[in-house]
Amino acid sequence: MSSQKEKARLNATTSGRAKAGKDLNYDYSQIDSTIARGVISRLLLRGRENALHLRDLVTITGLSEREVRQQIHIERRRGIPILSDNLSGYYLPQNEAERVRCVRSLRHRAAEILKAAAAIEGDSNLEGQLQLGMEDGAYEKTKNAVPEKTV
Repeated sequence: MSSQKEKARLNATTSGRAKAGKDLNYDYSQIDSTIARGVISRLLLRGRENALHLRDLVTITGLSEREVRQQIHIERRRGIPILSDNLSGYYLPQNEAERVRCVRSLRHRAAEILKAAAAIEGDSNLEGQLQLGMEDGAYEKTKNAVPEKTV
């Protein structure tokens, strides 16, 4: 049996975990109690291979998709490192590489959203000129960027 399967919860397949619903008999010993403090983070295990998709979290919690997303947002803002990717779903970090990969993806998505907003506002000169700060998460304009518009 692979080490990944040994780390997985009872009913390890995503659909199996979701079908288990609220009668979950998961082994929570793998969860770091200093991290898992929220409704969603208590359901998550470490490592991308143990991720849960949004639809599975909806099934397990009984919350709507919107409520699950809001809860994830709340927990992240409280400092709980809930990672995610489009293929695997939501999970807790197993190592620094997973954390870095998730942060890079979030920053890239944020930059793309800012570019789309600039394009919608008609500020085509801003395209490609926003960079997200790697340290504090704030975006900075490069020296070729146009000044911010005041409304």
